[in-house]
Amino acid sequence: MLKAIMLQLSLVLVVTGIALFVGGWMAGLSALLGGLSYAAPSLLFAIRLGRLARPGAQAAVSYPLEFFLGEAIKVVSTIGLLLLCHFLVPGLSWGWFLGGLGAALQAGFFAFLFKH
Repeated sequence: MLKAIMLQLSLVLVVTGIALFVGGWMAGLSALLGGLSYAAPSLLFAIRLGRLARPGAQAAVSYPLEFFLGEAIKVVSTIGLLLLCHFLVPGLSWGWFLGGLGAALQAGFFAFLFKH
């Protein structure tokens, strides 16, 4: 799962670089913030699931329950980060912001290429 997160971050950085080159620093910042709004909660979710999957780690905890609870927290925190960026970053370039978010969201479709 961490490989998929690293792919997300890589694609976000590629889109950020393109945005910087094409649209300037605000476009780059917007693309980076959009991508990180999804990738950061995903990374924390993957770390949490990795800890729960270890042998002997909280045997009383239901793994499916933790998965769905973690996914719900990830969705809510992603929405919260998107709203936070909207209210705290004046001059946000919405096209690039959504482009960065889209790059992070679509990374899962490319993850199968790197699966060994």
